[in-house]
Amino acid sequence: MAAELCHQAAKLLNHQKDLLTSEAFNEMKEAIGDLRNEMRSSGNRARLEEGITRLEQAGSRRLVPYRNPGIRENVEVMLFAVAIAMSIRTFFFQPMGIPTGSMQPTLYGITESNLKSEEHVPKGVNAWVKYLLAGVSYCHVLSEGNWQLIRIEPPTKKFLFFNRQKLIFRDLDSNNEVVREITPLMNSGKSLLAYGRASQRGLSEHVLNSHNNYIYKPGEEVVKMRRESGDHLLVSRFYYNFIKPNRGDIIVFETRGIKGIADQDLFYIKRLVGMPEDTLAIGNDRHLIVKNRAWPAGRRIDSSDHPFEFVYSFDVFKEP
Repeated sequence: MAAELCHQAAKLLNHQKDLLTSEAFNEMKEAIGDLRNEMRSSGNRARLEEGITRLEQAGSRRLVPYRNPGIRENVEVMLFAVAIAMSIRTFFFQPMGIPTGSMQPTLYGITESNLKSEEHVPKGVNAWVKYLLAGVSYCHVLSEGNWQLIRIEPPTKKFLFFNRQKLIFRDLDSNNEVVREITPLMNSGKSLLAYGRASQRGLSEHVLNSHNNYIYKPGEEVVKMRRESGDHLLVSRFYYNFIKPNRGDIIVFETRGIKGIADQDLFYIKRLVGMPEDTLAIGNDRHLIVKNRAWPAGRRIDSSDHPFEFVYSFDVFKEP
């Protein structure tokens, strides 16, 4: 108790040293010093309790009381925890989901698929349980009138961490616009709406009733799909500062500045296959061929090469 009291008193004294008079500051400093000296001494309990009482009385007289001290302390602890977490994420490790299924079966990424009309969409507690335990979430939008989908807006961020996307409908009875927000799907930034068909990959692929100019009756389903989150990675941000990358490593890299990639804010998770001075080619059997000084005639990479055992576990004579 005495040690904790000294710690808290010294902390408050340091916070308020600009607010206290020199007399108040010196009295508090002296009371803290006396109690610490008593703690280091032979351990006379009566004198220790006397020192605790003296420090408490000095604090009551001299320190400036805070409003809502409990809330203040909790906020301070939370901010400290957030700062530590952000520091770890920025300089050491970053958790990351796998955005696509391109690395299956090595890593399973996010997959999205439309549900059949007879399939049930969980709601409430069941939906949360399925999301927390299995990483499965659902997107289900129903028309609440005679609506026509006229626009899908690009995703936007809300509260820094949450992405939302708006579906804009026109109520054919009142001619008013109706907005519904959903969690964006993969590639939803590319979504364009063309009457009669889905014009590009993205959310427009999952919008139902495109054959009817996106016109919906009350209660008709607009979007009904399932999203499986797949695997998650803990990515090291400092590993390659000390060790050179090797062929076959799974790496994460930014797409900013890479030509031909529309979304410059994405992170790609891929397997490293090319090293400096390599010439790469894909053979007719879809196997990688590497040419370099060591392999001037070219070397075919297959399942006997570590760590490509699972990469080439497919039947090369079947379409991917």
